[in-house]
Amino acid sequence: MSVLNYLRDRACITVTLDWDMKNSQTGETMGLIRATNTGRRPVFINVVSLGLPRGSRFTHLVMLDSIGGTKLGEGEQPMSVPVKYDGSLAEYSGIWRNMRACATDSTGKKHYSRFPAKGAPVPQWVVAD
Repeated sequence: MSVLNYLRDRACITVTLDWDMKNSQTGETMGLIRATNTGRRPVFINVVSLGLPRGSRFTHLVMLDSIGGTKLGEGEQPMSVPVKYDGSLAEYSGIWRNMRACATDSTGKKHYSRFPAKGAPVPQWVVAD
């Protein structure tokens, strides 16, 4: 019985990545990474980043807005981090379908978002080759 309670009561992080979100106040287009605790135990998120595929020059692109970290409790509001379209993402245009959002918790475990769907629209920051 205690094993079932342990499996039920642990923290579980769901990470999502949405491209081409528009800020209604500034008119700026950006991406948005959300980390949500769908489990029953609180968890501390240290950093949120964009995970790049193997063979890339870097492994992750860190979102500076997330470096302070956030504690996510059961049923609390998710951590939201904007991904700015400032031109630095253009060099990753060829591999954008292999990029995922990553949230790293205080124990070092990395939680990843899903890959974009096959029919997903191309984000505005992607430059045609």
